Amino acid sequence: MDQSVTFHQMFSNLISELKASEKVLEVSSNFGPQKSLQSMFSYLWDLEVAQQCLSPTLIAAGKSDAESDRLRAEGNKCYQKKMLDKALKLYNLSIMSATHPALPVAEYHEGQPNDCCVNDNEKFGKESNQSDLEEYRSLSLGFANRSAVLLELEQYDKCVCDIDAALRYGYPKLLHSKLAERKAKCFIAQKRASEAKDVLESALRDLAELSLDESKSKNSREALLLLVKQCESNESYTHSGAETFQNDLQVDLSAASKEKLLFSYQTPKAPKLVDQKPTIPALSSSVRLAYTPSQGRYLVAERDIHPGDVLVAEAGYCSILHLDSSLRTHCSNCLSRCLTPVPCPSCTRVVFCSSSCCIQGLSSFHRQECNILPTLAHLDMGKNSVLAYRILTQTTHKKLKALIPELLEESKHQAPESLGFNTQGIYSSSDYKTIYHLVHNKEQRSVSDLFKRCAMALTLTRLMIESKNHFVDEDGKPIMPTQEDILLTGSTLFIHMMNLPCNAHSVTELEVNVSRFQESTTQEIGSGAFGVLSLTNHSCNPAAARSSYGNVVVLRAIRFIPQGAEVTDSYGEHYGIRPCQARRAELLQQYCFTCTCEACVNSWPTYPSLSQSLTLRCLKCSVPLSLSKGVCKRCNTNYSKKESSDSNGNMLMYDYKEIDEQTKIAASECQKAYDSIIEGLNSEENMTTLIHFIEHVDKYVQHPCKLYFEAQETLKHCFDRQGNCVYRKEESDGTDIFKKKRK
Repeated sequence: MDQSVTFHQMFSNLISELKASEKVLEVSSNFGPQKSLQSMFSYLWDLEVAQQCLSPTLIAAGKSDAESDRLRAEGNKCYQKKMLDKALKLYNLSIMSATHPALPVAEYHEGQPNDCCVNDNEKFGKESNQSDLEEYRSLSLGFANRSAVLLELEQYDKCVCDIDAALRYGYPKLLHSKLAERKAKCFIAQKRASEAKDVLESALRDLAELSLDESKSKNSREALLLLVKQCESNESYTHSGAETFQNDLQVDLSAASKEKLLFSYQTPKAPKLVDQKPTIPALSSSVRLAYTPSQGRYLVAERDIHPGDVLVAEAGYCSILHLDSSLRTHCSNCLSRCLTPVPCPSCTRVVFCSSSCCIQGLSSFHRQECNILPTLAHLDMGKNSVLAYRILTQTTHKKLKALIPELLEESKHQAPESLGFNTQGIYSSSDYKTIYHLVHNKEQRSVSDLFKRCAMALTLTRLMIESKNHFVDEDGKPIMPTQEDILLTGSTLFIHMMNLPCNAHSVTELEVNVSRFQESTTQEIGSGAFGVLSLTNHSCNPAAARSSYGNVVVLRAIRFIPQGAEVTDSYGEHYGIRPCQARRAELLQQYCFTCTCEACVNSWPTYPSLSQSLTLRCLKCSVPLSLSKGVCKRCNTNYSKKESSDSNGNMLMYDYKEIDEQTKIAASECQKAYDSIIEGLNSEENMTTLIHFIEHVDKYVQHPCKLYFEAQETLKHCFDRQGNCVYRKEESDGTDIFKKKRK
């Protein structure tokens, strides 16, 4: 196969060949909802023309010191102009492209500290021969130059880490004093004067041993001695201590240094469930699992749920980064954004946030994927193909071979509502069976749809064989898979090519515009297989919304959900964004159902056409009240009486004048909270104000209305600001509401 050929081109060639040989009808007769997955895949695998047209050729994934040097030179230009953000990106790419030493196989199975580098004495000792490290010259220069940027950004720990790495990989001895000076400045800024003095005195001894001409060593020696005096006099280096900008809900971004925020890549820990459901640990006990033949499995409120309540906190079975946009900027193991990425030692595409994540990734999924990622990216088969490949590499062929017969039997004999639960009655997010048994809608798919998805499964199977890393023996050596192995792998991939489009969930990151916070956007950086989140049904007026913390996705309520009501999520379609007909068409095509949520049934208008008014509604029949009289227009109930409730606490009556006044006050307070949030203050007080307004509208006001929509979107923005978050500066484009990128 030509390296420039994508899957779409390969598939088009296959269709053309079938048409030319007049075999379209014959091939089509072997595909359909009534056919088994195994028989369809087996037929296509044995079809000679399919093997000829759907055979990818591996694209090299190696390092390039020449490219590393070019990128570093570009970074130097940016650094000289004090364009620190661009310089950092270029130095990162330079380090990723440089030749790396292979990580010893033994380390694949050993835990490492969660830091950005290993110790000096690991892999390469301080006494390593300089000539032995000459092949890593580009790598050492990349680390050294990046450390200069990190010092200016006051990222002192990371700067020291890069300095140690530069020395470890053979940085020229004649320049060691420059790195010692930089390292000492970091220690002084951190008030570690004794450690700084040790570094400086050692550097002075090393400088003397080099026997350089006085003219060549004078400036370096004087700079080092000046810092020694600074340590001895206990003076503080002019750099202030590093400030840490957490993305928690108390941070006032309007008061923070916007330049430093551009380099703040910390990923906060996801909130934990207050009360886990024993049988579904990733689910709150406030929610239960229900089932009907028409709705399938879905979630229901076990008790009253309030806006902001955490309903699901799930790491999922596995997750991936998008190959075209996030692979070089985020950790492939935990999906956190990396300020100073730790590269894969073999390829130029994958990075990790720490040595710990690096070893975890190399010992599991990336060991199998490293040499095929360039090919998989170029094939451009879509994110679900990449996720399906990852599911199988993470599970391993050995485990899959043992599991599939059991899972096939469960599919045939178990009740739909019990699928995915283990023998102890637990529905665990880390259990492959929760992903295997997700609905795939095979019965609703056309012959052409099934044929194309089967062709994608075949291509991925060929790629697994070509990689020589998936089908291996007990010692990890490649073996030629049997026909049984191929059929099992291909039919399993076929299942995931059908169930992932219906069930995979995005992993997102909020891009905060520090110039105009209201123009912040939520971007999809990856996707994952989440067994519990997949239990939620869709509504174009969802009851809950998702936000991401690394590779953990959290589902929170965004409106009041009374006991017994369904807990819904949005599958990417929202009444405020697109009209009903377009939403329904998209949902029917991808998810095989016609949406019957209240927004679709009642043809709610999109955001620009929503009513500005907050009209009180009747508690009995949910139609607007006549504010001049306080009487329901349908049932004639008079709301001029005092508030009253039934024995269960359900409100029966309220005084419309009193509630109308409360509504105006709540709306005014909500507007103030919104204004504060778009200025950067993501405070607990502001979120509480939004939640109070949302609950008040849920109780008394006719839906839909514009201010309620804006309050929900602002609350979702606050949740996103607590999770994966990156900062940028950008000029205004006139947008008035927080933007969210669709799936």
